[in-house]
Amino acid sequence: MKRVTLLTIALLPVITGNVAAETFHVAQGQAASDENPGTVDRPWNTISKAAETLEPGDTVVIHAGTYRECVKPPRSGSESKPITYAAEEGEEVVISGADIVTGWTPAGKGLWKKTPWTYRFPTHPNDDFHRLIGRCEQVIADGQLLKQVALVSEMKPDTFCAIPDEKTLYVRLKDDADPNQRLIEASVRPLCFGLGWGDEPVDHIHVHGLTIRHAANKAQYGALYAKGDHWLIEDCTCEWTNGNGLTFRGNDVTLRRVHSHHNGQQGAGGSGRGFLLEDVVFDHNNLKGFDKGWEAGAMKIAHARDGILRRCRAEANDGNAFWFDIDVRDVVVEDCTAVDNAQSGIFVEISGGFQIRNNLCIRNGLDGNWGRGGIAVAESDHCTIEHNTCVLNATGISIREQGPRTFKGIDGNLVSYHVHDLVIRHNICALNTQYQIGYWYDNPFFGPHPSGNDIATAEIYDPDKASIRLDHNLYWFREGQQLALFGVPWRSKHRKYTDLSAWQKDREQDTGSVWADPRFANPDGDAWQVLPGSPALPIRAGRDGSR
Repeated sequence: MKRVTLLTIALLPVITGNVAAETFHVAQGQAASDENPGTVDRPWNTISKAAETLEPGDTVVIHAGTYRECVKPPRSGSESKPITYAAEEGEEVVISGADIVTGWTPAGKGLWKKTPWTYRFPTHPNDDFHRLIGRCEQVIADGQLLKQVALVSEMKPDTFCAIPDEKTLYVRLKDDADPNQRLIEASVRPLCFGLGWGDEPVDHIHVHGLTIRHAANKAQYGALYAKGDHWLIEDCTCEWTNGNGLTFRGNDVTLRRVHSHHNGQQGAGGSGRGFLLEDVVFDHNNLKGFDKGWEAGAMKIAHARDGILRRCRAEANDGNAFWFDIDVRDVVVEDCTAVDNAQSGIFVEISGGFQIRNNLCIRNGLDGNWGRGGIAVAESDHCTIEHNTCVLNATGISIREQGPRTFKGIDGNLVSYHVHDLVIRHNICALNTQYQIGYWYDNPFFGPHPSGNDIATAEIYDPDKASIRLDHNLYWFREGQQLALFGVPWRSKHRKYTDLSAWQKDREQDTGSVWADPRFANPDGDAWQVLPGSPALPIRAGRDGSR
């Protein structure tokens, strides 16, 4: 097969040693065929054909179109010769998990059916709450998702119902329209690009500029699944998938300028060592309403080490924004923004060793559940939280302690976590609806639980002996809001504070902090930088204080 030498193309591998990196082309149209040599004038028709052919150092340039296939890279590149999949600059390349469905027949009362419909997908989680939410089917009419219902009798306009045992798919469109006159797609592939659960990892894969859409993937599994070490994913979009937009499982994975939005469960999930997320945007995820306490929202990273989140944004996700859960250590979260997420903005749970600095958290955690914060630390240790601005959240900075929590860690061994060794300094916590700082300690130190369900042998933690150090923070609140919570409200020994001097005296710390109007530039316009002369500046408090 004749190969074409790549001379210059943006973002693609350069010449290494004496061997030039080579490029192939994939396109749609009459000239494209998988029987072609993959040249620019005689391109292949599928990305999968390219995947079968690419060797370390090779690149495939993918031209505009919708590719209805599952692309599985079968081999690894190397550090000096990665294998690269890249959209042609300026062209939209979509890998879709959905196929076009035709041949609908009337089924009465505005219903139409497609039979035989032989696709069967797992339900995950398979509990009562997720019995419908956890299913993977999707039907799309003229680009808009229809709502899934469990029974044909429940169907209304703009709904669908899949009955696998009958091998039948039903739809009902607005105004009971004929689906044969519309573009109807149904998700049939759980994976669009990457490796599945049973596939062996591959390393040094670069992906640029692709849009991943409409996969029938179950919860916790990405439609784009980076399984292996040293993956680089740049300028990609993951949207309208049933489960996770993307997932990474491996070391030294980089996501840069990725946009993951309107996914059924979550924008992204991941684990591994040395991860980097830069300029990544997550918005409007958990469309299906998965249990937010289990795993749903913008992103969740678990069992990980040595990571960085930088300049990322999470907005309007139905769940937590930036969630780190179970043995995640030594991570920097900086210059990020979390706004209008149902649960916490930055949430560190059963983990430790975090540097959380210079972030902006606005209107997070307003779902009515306890312990939510613009920044929340739960059963975690050795975290420094500094130079952040937290406004209009349920609690500005929340510390949760339920006692020791033990799970299997990144190496498979049991690890146990509780709150200790926290530094909280140079932050602005203002106008948060419940508390500016909250010690949500739900353990017997603050008295018995009203349910009587405390475990008699539970260890009791005094937060004043947990090495939690606060200082040089700026607090500000209005009537109906409070400064601080010390112990959960349902335990008899909790205290609430509205006066900073009383808080300072009782806690014997936070003495360099102030209660004052931070003088934000334009709160009505979500401009939360402080103006010259702000009382935050002398104590270097808030996002602007570290500049």
